[in-house]
Amino acid sequence: MMKIVLFKGESEDYQRIFRENNFETIFVEPLQFIYINIEELSQKLLQNDYDGMILTSPRAVEAVSKCWDPTKFVIWNSKDVYTVGEMSSQKIKLLLGLDALGATAGNAENLSKIILKDKKKTSTFLFPCGNLRSETIPSMLQSEGITLDAITVYETQENENLKALLMELNNLNDSPSGLAFFSPSGCEYIHRQLQTFSNNLSLLPHFAIGNSTAHKIENLGVEIAGVAAKPKAESLVESVLKYFALQGS
Repeated sequence: MMKIVLFKGESEDYQRIFRENNFETIFVEPLQFIYINIEELSQKLLQNDYDGMILTSPRAVEAVSKCWDPTKFVIWNSKDVYTVGEMSSQKIKLLLGLDALGATAGNAENLSKIILKDKKKTSTFLFPCGNLRSETIPSMLQSEGITLDAITVYETQENENLKALLMELNNLNDSPSGLAFFSPSGCEYIHRQLQTFSNNLSLLPHFAIGNSTAHKIENLGVEIAGVAAKPKAESLVESVLKYFALQGS
């Protein structure tokens, strides 16, 4: 059974779907997160002048959950909440008790198109986000007259144990067959650390969730083996299977 390294936190969904397709998964988290401005966020959630909220990552949802009180923020039961992927949508339901729109969008550009189709040009959205956010949503929405009140609620940093984890991975007796990346920042941190020691990992096929992550890998001078069409385990497995089928594995 071939091993695939997934550079993300452990996920039963990914583990199960890869196992069903005869791959063993190894999870390595390249990132760590620090939550900030939670008190300010809490005050903004009390305001009734937003038409909705945009949460584009699980971390943004977790940041909101740190100050969330369903009895205190009842106004949000009648407002639209948008997200970009199914994992974030599930977290919104689990942690906030709200239903999210746009879960099948797959990327920021598609989500922006959904919001523009749904909303008036005078709409105002609360946008809790990370310090490394993409500017796709702000630029697309603001160019059409929609107002975003962006607040940075988490900072993305490199996992302080990343180099040790990569060295351990490189020394496995049964070497992995591929690497899967889930964020541009994760790609950058991993690539930087792999330059600091002799390894075989850099030569393995690189797979990506989404175009922004794929573009980051290419910008680092590494060829992409496959890109998942959607941020879902099934899509990633499909791209991995396609690559190895072409290689005759």
